[in-house]
Amino acid sequence: MRLNRFPARLFVTAVYLLFPAVLPLAGASTETLKKITMMVENGSIMLNDENGAVLVAVNPDTRYIPASIIKILTATIALDLLGPDFRFKTECYTNCKSCLVVKGFGDPYLISDELRNLARGLRGKGLVRIDRISLDHTFFSDDLTIPGISKTSNPYDALNGALVVNFNTVNVGKDASGTVFSAEEETPLTPLAIEKAASLPRGTKQRINLSSQRADCNRYAGELLLTIFREQGVVVTGNTISEATADSSRSPFYTHYNSRPLQEVLRGLLKYSNNFIANQIFLAIGAQQEGAPATMLKSKAVFEKYIRTKLHIPETELVMAEGSGISRDDRVTGNAMISIMERFRPHAALLTPKNGHPLKSGTLNGVNNYAGYIKTEKGLRPFVIMLNQEHGNRDTILKLLEGY
Repeated sequence: MRLNRFPARLFVTAVYLLFPAVLPLAGASTETLKKITMMVENGSIMLNDENGAVLVAVNPDTRYIPASIIKILTATIALDLLGPDFRFKTECYTNCKSCLVVKGFGDPYLISDELRNLARGLRGKGLVRIDRISLDHTFFSDDLTIPGISKTSNPYDALNGALVVNFNTVNVGKDASGTVFSAEEETPLTPLAIEKAASLPRGTKQRINLSSQRADCNRYAGELLLTIFREQGVVVTGNTISEATADSSRSPFYTHYNSRPLQEVLRGLLKYSNNFIANQIFLAIGAQQEGAPATMLKSKAVFEKYIRTKLHIPETELVMAEGSGISRDDRVTGNAMISIMERFRPHAALLTPKNGHPLKSGTLNGVNNYAGYIKTEKGLRPFVIMLNQEHGNRDTILKLLEGY
């Protein structure tokens, strides 16, 4: 008997008997469901309709490694607890000796252009001279260990901290003659950046993670601040950079709020899948809710409470080790992930479109995932594709889901 003449209802029953983790859903295309199921060796496929009704559920109750699609959960919690218009702050204190103390609060987007805004703010408050600069990192613990982060020069392994500039990286190059240059027009060279670029081959450029040495992270933040202060007309009489704790009994001389509201920070996070930004937000939320200094224990406790009490997702369906998905200890079921996508639906525009569909990818060795929304005439259909297997096939499966 030809398959396309076999009664659809009986075929769905047959698929369910052969693959009991595939729910027999009325109205689903049985041929498409079979094709999808045959491509899933170790993973989960979920699709809801525009009103939240389940259309496809393959292995919905087994936990899998989410990789970077877990950033959607981090964004969901951040939007709820902090609000879309929240802005990260940086406080500046002065004393009679023209010493500037800069205190960080985990701003993940303290990049060169933002430091110029900070310098202009200080000038506007009357600061014209700095004899020395001190950095206050105490809003974050100084012994943070993020699961999945390694000590490498790769940017995705950048170290998190309360006062970190340019994602804790330097983007530098060396031309054919051996001259070092900044690979970012907006970022001036500093002495440390020149040192880091010295070992580069001629004719190359690279973004280098500074996290192998915490002292380098602090030094670069101080050097870049002083360089940009000079550029903006502040007289800097020395290059002394130290660490200090701001006097919390005094009011800040100037408080700088990042020009980007949280929703724009999250748009960049989800587009570029920046692990550093994700865990800055993860840690900052913990300190905001539980008090400084930020620690992994505090942040995990805050996220755990939210997941269990507001999302009503049990531990059997979701384990969150950190905020970016870089850890292979993160685990989530298809059921839990599709419920997160339902929760995130009002913010779908923060996801970057792929073939017209806003989505987030998640990739590790042996992990090829997508989570997002299929646009239809009636609205958005949330979907989850988690494939913890050698053969990803996520694009093929997404194309099949489009046909439901």
